[in-house]
Amino acid sequence: MTALDRIRIVLVEPRDAGNVGATARAMKNMGLTRLVLAAAPALDETRAATMAVHARDVLEARQTAPDLPAAVADAHLVVGTSGRATSQRDGGRPPRAVAAEIVAAATSNEVALVFGPEDRGLSNVELAHCQSFITISTDPAYGSLNLAQSVLLCAYEIFVATDDATPTPTRTLATGARHELMYDKLEASLLAVGFLQPDTAGSMMRKLRRTLGRAALDDDEVQVFLGIARQMSWSATQHRKP
Repeated sequence: MTALDRIRIVLVEPRDAGNVGATARAMKNMGLTRLVLAAAPALDETRAATMAVHARDVLEARQTAPDLPAAVADAHLVVGTSGRATSQRDGGRPPRAVAAEIVAAATSNEVALVFGPEDRGLSNVELAHCQSFITISTDPAYGSLNLAQSVLLCAYEIFVATDDATPTPTRTLATGARHELMYDKLEASLLAVGFLQPDTAGSMMRKLRRTLGRAALDDDEVQVFLGIARQMSWSATQHRKP
């Protein structure tokens, strides 16, 4: 199995079947074959197949998931994409700057590259499930990219990066599901000890997610944070006793 075989393209709530088919074509052009549709409406198979052209095998082999967390639960590295700059998306880098990291991680990890709906892109809530971010720079006069164009730009940089990649396995990172468990436990324990307040917990947790996401934690490191959360929750319980 090659690094490209461990990279999946995840489309969240794609609105147009033609874009899904064109995405399959862009993927096959660049050696990617794993397409996942998350929370997608019913697909017009004929329109999708027409746009896929000779990549109908990629289209037909697609997987579906009820939502983004389910689509990336077993992924060790989740990379979100966005064309807009906000506080949540600070730190976004161009595809070329991230491609080598994606290929390196994919030598021994499952990688998910996530794209949002055509009309809005990924929300802050959806980006919270990502450890790093790609921002595609465009001319300010017209910055809107078609979904398949965005996929093609990212997939091309990844494909080119495979030529320069050293085929040395990297360490195995914690999965998306383990990260979500860690964040849930940390939020509960931080609320219990009073560090977080209910009205600002969401904002603070997004910052914490961004910080820990950059650390590329493995399973042992996630276990450390789970232990910290467990101890904080226990201490909060003891403090409340008469």
